[in-house]
Amino acid sequence: MALSYSVFFALYTVTMVVAVFAGLLILVGWKDMYWRKALLSVRYNAVYVILIAAFPLLVQAQDILEKQLDDEGSKTIIYTNWIFSLAGGAIRVVQDWLNYAVLKDFFIIAYAWGFAFITYFAPIILLVKDDRATLRHYAIAMMFNYIVLIPFYLAFPVTVTGSHPDSGMTPLLYASTSWGRMVTSVDPLDNDFPSGHVSLSVTTFLIFAYAGIGYRRLSYFLAGATVAIVFSVLYLGVHWPADVFAGFLLAVGATVAARSDRIQMTIDRYVRIISRKLFREKPEGSSSSPQQGQRLQP
Repeated sequence: MALSYSVFFALYTVTMVVAVFAGLLILVGWKDMYWRKALLSVRYNAVYVILIAAFPLLVQAQDILEKQLDDEGSKTIIYTNWIFSLAGGAIRVVQDWLNYAVLKDFFIIAYAWGFAFITYFAPIILLVKDDRATLRHYAIAMMFNYIVLIPFYLAFPVTVTGSHPDSGMTPLLYASTSWGRMVTSVDPLDNDFPSGHVSLSVTTFLIFAYAGIGYRRLSYFLAGATVAIVFSVLYLGVHWPADVFAGFLLAVGATVAARSDRIQMTIDRYVRIISRKLFREKPEGSSSSPQQGQRLQP
């Protein structure tokens, strides 16, 4: 018996919450999860947390802007044909070679559930561990990703491979009733170049891979999940090879930029200023009372 969409979405949400909590138990441990410290970490990193949460919302907002452009339809056709000319027909071989229902279901889960899990779990574990340095790297890398992705999605619309008449691809993801409905409810299907799924998942893997031995097990999981996600965007009829290649380059560039000490210091200085204004805190080293300030004056 097929599940109704409301039941399906409820199960999706419940499994996501359970998986995040289970991941914390496995990788951090109940005894090392100090919730008070995590809440203090949320406050200290509030601006970074807001940035991480806000950029995906901006992607949804840019879809509204796209609809205001008069020539959007013609631009989409032109740009999609350009991307298709870059070995776009080759990915049909992938579907023909791996035409198995179990693989379709596995890669749909990797694309629609696994990617969302990585997106939620990465900042949560950093907040629970109060790893401020890695959270800063992660937030800045995500910021650079979206700074590139949003303008491309707005000015260079490219549709999914399954919608192109000459690709020979079957839109496996969108043909799936519940999964397809969930994805299309938030995806306008013309945000293809570069691939955000590829750039964000590869970036997450690279950030944790460079974070040190404390994230070794998580890095192994992210490596496997990233490979599955990259393959799924091709196999399911979502992205073109050019989208994947551009997404990979963007991930590497964003990670390198986020790990630059000069860029970190510059961004973090402004983040601290905003944070102090947000929570009405005094700058570090400032006097706690007028009398103390008077004594410090020459």
